[in-house]
Amino acid sequence: MENENIEIVEEVKNEKKQKSVGREIFEWAYSIIIAVIIAFLIKSFLFDIVKVDGQSMFPTLHHNDRLIITKLGYEPEQGDIVILDANYSDREAYFASIAQSEGKDKLSGARKVKESFTMPDSCSKIYYVKRIIATEGQTVDIYDGKVFVDGKELDEPYFDGETFATDSQVKYPFTVSEGCVFVMGDNRGNSTDSRSSRLGEVNEKAILGKSQLRILPLNSIGMTK
Repeated sequence: MENENIEIVEEVKNEKKQKSVGREIFEWAYSIIIAVIIAFLIKSFLFDIVKVDGQSMFPTLHHNDRLIITKLGYEPEQGDIVILDANYSDREAYFASIAQSEGKDKLSGARKVKESFTMPDSCSKIYYVKRIIATEGQTVDIYDGKVFVDGKELDEPYFDGETFATDSQVKYPFTVSEGCVFVMGDNRGNSTDSRSSRLGEVNEKAILGKSQLRILPLNSIGMTK
Protein backbone atom coordinates (compact mmCIF):
# COMPACT_ATOMS: atom_id res chain seq x y z
CA MET A 1 0.00 0.00 0.00
CA GLU A 2 2.80 2.34 0.94
CA ASN A 3 4.50 1.73 -2.42
CA GLU A 4 1.26 2.44 -4.25
CA ASN A 5 0.90 5.75 -2.39
CA ILE A 6 4.46 6.69 -3.33
CA GLU A 7 3.74 5.91 -6.99
CA ILE A 8 0.58 8.04 -6.93
CA VAL A 9 2.48 10.94 -5.38
CA GLU A 10 5.18 10.63 -8.04
CA GLU A 11 2.56 10.60 -10.82
CA VAL A 12 0.93 13.73 -9.40
CA LYS A 13 4.32 15.43 -9.23
CA ASN A 14 5.08 14.46 -12.82
CA GLU A 15 1.71 15.74 -14.00
CA LYS A 16 2.27 19.06 -12.22
CA LYS A 17 5.75 19.27 -13.68
CA GLN A 18 4.45 18.60 -17.21
CA LYS A 19 1.72 21.20 -16.75
CA SER A 20 4.29 23.68 -15.45
CA VAL A 21 6.57 23.09 -18.45
CA GLY A 22 3.61 23.36 -20.83
CA ARG A 23 2.49 26.60 -19.20
CA GLU A 24 6.03 27.98 -19.41
CA ILE A 25 6.29 27.11 -23.11
CA PHE A 26 2.91 28.73 -23.75
CA GLU A 27 3.93 31.89 -21.90
CA TRP A 28 7.18 32.11 -23.85
CA ALA A 29 5.36 31.58 -27.17
CA TYR A 30 2.71 34.13 -26.22
CA SER A 31 5.38 36.69 -25.29
CA ILE A 32 7.24 36.14 -28.56
CA ILE A 33 4.04 36.53 -30.60
CA ILE A 34 3.14 39.75 -28.77
CA ALA A 35 6.68 41.08 -29.27
CA VAL A 36 6.55 40.31 -33.01
CA ILE A 37 3.17 42.04 -33.35
CA ILE A 38 4.41 45.11 -31.46
CA ALA A 39 7.59 45.24 -33.57
CA PHE A 40 5.51 44.98 -36.76
CA LEU A 41 3.19 47.80 -35.65
CA ILE A 42 6.12 50.02 -34.67
CA LYS A 43 7.91 49.39 -37.98
CA SER A 44 4.73 49.89 -40.01
CA PHE A 45 3.28 52.96 -38.32
CA LEU A 46 5.72 54.67 -35.95
CA PHE A 47 9.34 54.59 -37.04
CA ASP A 48 11.93 52.55 -38.90
CA ILE A 49 15.69 52.41 -39.46
CA VAL A 50 16.91 52.74 -43.05
CA LYS A 51 20.30 52.69 -44.75
CA VAL A 52 21.42 55.33 -47.23
CA ASP A 53 22.52 53.70 -50.47
CA GLY A 54 24.48 56.01 -52.75
CA GLN A 55 25.70 59.61 -52.75
CA SER A 56 22.67 61.52 -54.06
CA MET A 57 22.25 63.35 -50.71
CA PHE A 58 25.94 64.22 -50.27
CA PRO A 59 27.21 66.21 -48.38
CA THR A 60 24.20 66.11 -46.04
CA LEU A 61 24.14 62.31 -45.95
CA HIS A 62 26.71 59.70 -46.93
CA HIS A 63 26.61 56.20 -48.36
CA ASN A 64 25.79 53.62 -45.64
CA ASP A 65 24.52 56.18 -43.12
CA ARG A 66 21.76 54.78 -40.90
CA LEU A 67 18.71 56.94 -40.33
CA ILE A 68 15.68 56.81 -38.07
CA ILE A 69 12.53 57.84 -39.92
CA THR A 70 9.14 58.72 -38.42
CA LYS A 71 5.89 57.71 -40.07
CA LEU A 72 2.82 58.34 -37.92
CA GLY A 73 0.87 61.44 -38.92
CA TYR A 74 3.57 62.76 -41.23
CA GLU A 75 2.58 65.67 -43.48
CA PRO A 76 5.07 66.67 -46.21
CA GLU A 77 6.79 70.00 -45.73
CA GLN A 78 9.29 71.89 -47.84
CA GLY A 79 12.86 71.10 -46.79
CA ASP A 80 12.09 67.72 -45.22
CA ILE A 81 14.40 64.79 -45.98
CA VAL A 82 12.15 61.84 -46.81
CA ILE A 83 12.40 58.20 -47.80
CA LEU A 84 10.19 57.32 -50.74
CA ASP A 85 9.25 54.36 -52.89
CA ALA A 86 10.40 55.39 -56.36
CA ASN A 87 8.26 52.79 -58.16
CA TYR A 88 5.03 53.41 -56.24
CA SER A 89 3.17 55.01 -59.18
CA ASP A 90 4.28 52.32 -61.66
CA ARG A 91 3.19 49.59 -59.24
CA GLU A 92 -0.22 51.18 -58.66
CA ALA A 93 -0.66 51.57 -62.41
CA TYR A 94 0.16 47.88 -62.82
CA PHE A 95 -2.45 46.90 -60.23
CA ALA A 96 -4.98 49.23 -61.86
CA SER A 97 -4.42 47.60 -65.28
CA ILE A 98 -5.10 44.16 -63.80
CA ALA A 99 -8.27 45.41 -62.11
CA GLN A 100 -9.43 47.02 -65.36
CA SER A 101 -8.81 43.82 -67.34
CA GLU A 102 -11.03 41.99 -64.85
CA GLY A 103 -13.75 44.64 -64.87
CA LYS A 104 -13.03 45.78 -61.31
CA ASP A 105 -12.53 49.25 -59.84
CA LYS A 106 -9.46 48.16 -57.88
CA LEU A 107 -7.68 45.14 -56.41
CA SER A 108 -8.02 44.14 -52.77
CA GLY A 109 -5.01 44.39 -50.48
CA ALA A 110 -4.65 40.61 -50.42
CA ARG A 111 -4.76 40.45 -54.21
CA LYS A 112 -2.05 43.12 -54.48
CA VAL A 113 0.17 41.05 -52.22
CA LYS A 114 -0.41 38.01 -54.45
CA GLU A 115 0.29 39.93 -57.65
CA SER A 116 3.45 41.47 -56.19
CA PHE A 117 5.19 38.09 -56.49
CA THR A 118 4.85 38.08 -60.27
CA MET A 119 4.90 41.77 -61.19
CA PRO A 120 7.66 43.20 -63.43
CA ASP A 121 10.94 44.31 -61.85
CA SER A 122 10.13 47.88 -62.89
CA CYS A 123 7.31 47.82 -60.32
CA SER A 124 9.33 46.41 -57.43
CA LYS A 125 9.93 48.60 -54.41
CA ILE A 126 13.05 50.73 -54.60
CA TYR A 127 13.75 53.37 -51.99
CA TYR A 128 15.23 56.83 -52.50
CA VAL A 129 16.32 59.41 -49.93
CA LYS A 130 15.50 62.92 -51.18
CA ARG A 131 14.65 66.41 -49.99
CA ILE A 132 11.25 68.00 -50.57
CA ILE A 133 11.68 71.16 -52.65
CA ALA A 134 8.00 71.97 -53.16
CA THR A 135 4.61 70.62 -52.11
CA GLU A 136 1.27 70.48 -53.93
CA GLY A 137 0.23 73.68 -55.64
CA GLN A 138 3.70 75.25 -55.51
CA THR A 139 5.55 76.14 -58.70
CA VAL A 140 9.19 75.19 -59.25
CA ASP A 141 11.49 76.93 -61.68
CA ILE A 142 15.18 76.36 -62.43
CA TYR A 143 17.37 78.89 -64.22
CA ASP A 144 20.77 80.57 -63.85
CA GLY A 145 21.85 77.59 -61.75
CA LYS A 146 19.30 78.36 -59.04
CA VAL A 147 15.99 76.95 -57.80
CA PHE A 148 12.92 79.14 -57.44
CA VAL A 149 9.67 78.22 -55.69
CA ASP A 150 6.64 80.42 -56.31
CA GLY A 151 8.91 83.02 -57.85
CA LYS A 152 11.33 83.27 -54.91
CA GLU A 153 14.86 81.89 -54.86
CA LEU A 154 15.02 78.87 -52.58
CA ASP A 155 17.24 79.28 -49.53
CA GLU A 156 19.41 76.14 -49.47
CA PRO A 157 22.04 76.29 -46.69
CA TYR A 158 22.60 72.54 -47.11
CA PHE A 159 23.73 72.97 -50.73
CA ASP A 160 26.66 74.93 -52.18
CA GLY A 161 26.59 74.74 -55.95
CA GLU A 162 24.40 75.17 -58.99
CA THR A 163 21.22 73.37 -60.01
CA PHE A 164 20.25 72.62 -63.58
CA ALA A 165 17.34 70.97 -65.34
CA THR A 166 18.27 67.43 -66.35
CA ASP A 167 15.43 66.25 -68.58
CA SER A 168 13.84 68.06 -71.54
CA GLN A 169 10.58 66.22 -70.86
CA VAL A 170 10.15 68.09 -67.56
CA LYS A 171 9.00 71.61 -68.45
CA TYR A 172 9.49 74.67 -66.25
CA PRO A 173 7.90 76.47 -64.54
CA PHE A 174 6.51 73.24 -63.07
CA THR A 175 3.44 73.32 -60.82
CA VAL A 176 3.24 70.39 -58.40
CA SER A 177 0.03 68.38 -58.70
CA GLU A 178 -2.41 67.83 -55.86
CA GLY A 179 -1.24 65.09 -53.48
CA CYS A 180 2.33 65.20 -54.81
CA VAL A 181 5.73 66.69 -53.94
CA PHE A 182 8.75 67.79 -55.97
CA VAL A 183 12.01 66.32 -54.63
CA MET A 184 15.73 66.65 -55.28
CA GLY A 185 18.92 65.16 -53.94
CA ASP A 186 21.38 67.57 -52.30
CA ASN A 187 24.07 66.25 -54.65
CA ARG A 188 22.41 67.86 -57.66
CA GLY A 189 24.91 66.55 -60.20
CA ASN A 190 24.43 62.94 -59.09
CA SER A 191 20.75 62.52 -58.27
CA THR A 192 17.77 60.96 -60.01
CA ASP A 193 14.90 63.09 -58.71
CA SER A 194 11.85 65.07 -59.81
CA ARG A 195 13.92 66.88 -62.44
CA SER A 196 13.96 63.56 -64.32
CA SER A 197 10.94 62.05 -66.06
CA ARG A 198 12.22 58.72 -64.74
CA LEU A 199 10.93 59.75 -61.30
CA GLY A 200 9.00 62.99 -61.78
CA GLU A 201 6.83 64.46 -59.07
CA VAL A 202 6.21 62.00 -56.25
CA ASN A 203 2.84 60.90 -54.90
CA GLU A 204 2.63 61.65 -51.17
CA LYS A 205 1.48 58.05 -50.64
CA ALA A 206 4.91 56.91 -51.85
CA ILE A 207 6.60 58.61 -48.89
CA LEU A 208 7.52 56.11 -46.18
CA GLY A 209 8.49 58.75 -43.63
CA LYS A 210 10.68 61.69 -42.67
CA SER A 211 14.31 61.33 -41.67
CA GLN A 212 14.78 62.59 -38.13
CA LEU A 213 18.07 61.26 -36.82
CA ARG A 214 21.33 59.80 -38.12
CA ILE A 215 22.48 57.04 -35.76
CA LEU A 216 25.46 55.66 -37.72
CA PRO A 217 28.34 56.22 -38.11
CA LEU A 218 28.83 57.04 -34.45
CA ASN A 219 30.93 60.12 -35.17
CA SER A 220 28.04 61.64 -37.17
CA ILE A 221 25.10 61.06 -34.82
CA GLY A 222 22.66 63.94 -34.92
CA MET A 223 19.43 65.34 -36.29
CA THR A 224 19.08 65.38 -40.08
CA LYS A 225 18.09 68.63 -41.71
